[in-house]
Amino acid sequence: MADDEEQPKSSRSSRSAMTSESSRSAKDIQREAQRAEREERRKKRDGRLADESAKKTSSKSKKKSSKPKLSQEEQDAKDAKLGWCAKFGIFMVKLVHFIDGAIGLTFLIYGGLMLTEFENPAMEAAIASLTFGSVLLCTAIMGVIGFTTHHCKRIGLAISGYTAPLIAFFYIFVIIALLTSSGMYFDYLTENKDVMYLNDAEILILKQILPFFYIAMASLAAIEITRFFTLRKIRHKLLAMDAATKRITESHVSSSSRSNKSSKKSSSSRSSKRIGSNRSMLTEPLIEKDEELGGGDSSSEDGDW
Repeated sequence: MADDEEQPKSSRSSRSAMTSESSRSAKDIQREAQRAEREERRKKRDGRLADESAKKTSSKSKKKSSKPKLSQEEQDAKDAKLGWCAKFGIFMVKLVHFIDGAIGLTFLIYGGLMLTEFENPAMEAAIASLTFGSVLLCTAIMGVIGFTTHHCKRIGLAISGYTAPLIAFFYIFVIIALLTSSGMYFDYLTENKDVMYLNDAEILILKQILPFFYIAMASLAAIEITRFFTLRKIRHKLLAMDAATKRITESHVSSSSRSNKSSKKSSSSRSSKRIGSNRSMLTEPLIEKDEELGGGDSSSEDGDW
């Protein structure tokens, strides 16, 4: 009886082991199938990405290849000419330099008069006027030098361009100072009106046009910032034009020297040919005379013999 009871128990345990093994094998099969699907998806995605990158690179290479490469002579001829945009930018920058020079000269004259005409001048206003005026006038002068001469890589334009942010910062500082404490500055003007060539009516007018003054200062600051970026582009364009014109002139000089050398060689060869022909023409009658004399001598000798 005990053996009969043990047999069903062992069969049950074997059945449970078989079912567990079959369930495990089914799970393993499902996992493998999922892994295979994932790998296929990854391969497809990688292939799609590779195709997209290849298309992008091919399109970029086509765009690059579609642009024709210019030779050095063609590039020099292109750089030696200024376009309409560059000419308009140069005109506007020159106009700004003229305005800065006029404002700077006005402030210099005003500050100089305050210092020289009065025994107790308003030193703060005089020093500020002289400093601001000298900076503006120096900027304008350096701009003129940079446009008129191409020496030292047009360093005048570089100096003029890099002073533009400083001038714009000064304008912004004046706007902020007047917005925060305008009463203090007008009190200063009222106290020193005698040594600043002002009166009460003019100070009142300045108070009334203060909003317009803010707009004017903000516009000048924006113009100076624009001048900074425009001058950088113009300077690079002018430097390229200078280099191109230098190469063009050098090529013309070399070609003219070569042509002169070739003309000299041709003239020397022609002169040598002429000399040779003259010599041949001079020697031919002499040869004929020698032949005649030689023939006469031989005949006389035969007769004597």
